[in-house]
Amino acid sequence: MVKEFVLAIDQGTTGTKALLVDENTNIESIAYEKHTQYYPKSGWVEHDPAEIWEKVKACVQAVLKEANISPRQIKSIGIANQGETVMAWDKQTGMPIGKAIVWSCNRSSAIAEDWSNDGNWNQKVKQKTGLMIDSYFSATKIKWLMENSQSTKEAISQERILFGTMDSWLIWKITSGASHKTDPSTASRTLMYNIETNHWDDEILAYLDIKEEWLPEVTATVSDFGMSNPASFIGIEAPIKVSLVDQPASLFGHLCVNKGESKCTYGTGCFTYINVGNERPKTNDGNTLTSIVWEKDGQKTFALDGAVYSAGSSINWSIDSVKLSENLDELKGWSAEWLEHITELDHDLLFVPSLGGLASPYWNSEAKGIWLGFSYSTTNKELTRAVLEGIAHRVADTIEMLSSESNTDITSLRVDGGLTSNDYLMQFQANILGIPVEVTKVKDTTAMGVAYLLGEDLKWWDTEELSKSLTVYKVFQPNIDKKTQQQLRKNWTKAIKLLNEYYVS
Repeated sequence: MVKEFVLAIDQGTTGTKALLVDENTNIESIAYEKHTQYYPKSGWVEHDPAEIWEKVKACVQAVLKEANISPRQIKSIGIANQGETVMAWDKQTGMPIGKAIVWSCNRSSAIAEDWSNDGNWNQKVKQKTGLMIDSYFSATKIKWLMENSQSTKEAISQERILFGTMDSWLIWKITSGASHKTDPSTASRTLMYNIETNHWDDEILAYLDIKEEWLPEVTATVSDFGMSNPASFIGIEAPIKVSLVDQPASLFGHLCVNKGESKCTYGTGCFTYINVGNERPKTNDGNTLTSIVWEKDGQKTFALDGAVYSAGSSINWSIDSVKLSENLDELKGWSAEWLEHITELDHDLLFVPSLGGLASPYWNSEAKGIWLGFSYSTTNKELTRAVLEGIAHRVADTIEMLSSESNTDITSLRVDGGLTSNDYLMQFQANILGIPVEVTKVKDTTAMGVAYLLGEDLKWWDTEELSKSLTVYKVFQPNIDKKTQQQLRKNWTKAIKLLNEYYVS
């Protein structure tokens, strides 16, 4: 009997990963390709959609070659995407119209501010979409393209325009233009999707002058997104059965399928999610985000989430731009020293990693990064440690918010992402949260979340059973007393208050 596989594609902010997974959840092969980051102006971030498409194909070709299997052995395909990153393309030629605007790009801040200050739109948008008006989300980026991109204006006037998040672009390319679709988890990150009615919101679209026909059709996370065209997709002819945002995919990859379970992904930014079940929760804080994380079997699952814009990007900046350390290897060595003496260290030097603004729960797009507490004797090594600790504090901000808004005592935190390999960061995170931080044995949780959904759809396994067999690779238990923890958080709160008072959004 010929062995069959599911193909899981994780198209992320810095690169693309592809996994081949068999019917026993074993990873047969894996490939990764980075793509170029473009920074045309301060605060602007772009990707080249054509390059990303080539990287996706290169990854898929690599996993097939490594596993030495035929394209005919691919049973189904799934995609995780960046979320809010959005682009335009020509529906006649299939070519991108300019670059994709990345989720972290703040070029549309003025549009978001004007909208937010217009009547009661903030309240209406929060009720309809679960989000708040911010340049983070796709709608303001589309509006910016409509107002500032001449090629976009021409495509609109000639009725050739399509807009979409990266999943809808890849689905379009994989199916050779036969399908323009997305799922509720992705649509609910655009500021245009009504999570109560499960439709694009007519009132919001009218306000922004965006036509629904320009946007992808929204279908359930596990459903029919179209058939891959073997002529354009490495000889593979298989159904695309799963599509969702990378962070919900990671939540599923951690098998946080039950209400109250939470995770944090540490990557370019940090993203915390707590599963709040099948009904939209009532929240008190206007700064808390509610999203659909997946829809399957006729039922939606919701989550509250928090975002930290600058995490891994802050570390890269500290090395590449500020030259605080030589490279990641030196940082790794320093971190090992800090970990050994963590209970003896002082933490008076603070760094707020708001290099691209402050996200949850403050939502101050004007904020910039600051150090507090350095003197003539402060070293690069100490400044670097403050960067790591600042990332942990920002994650703690979001976890405390999610716990309060969901009325849930979060008793442990499952984590994934490249930064989880830094044991000092993970230990400090456990210390300031006062709960265990669990690094699960499953790596590539985003791609595996896609694979788990694909396999469940094929009846290869039951996800509830999988969750019982989840293996934790490493647990970081808090090793400071409650009084010290509270003082660290109190000092941090003072720094955040100072920052927000200085940078009035």
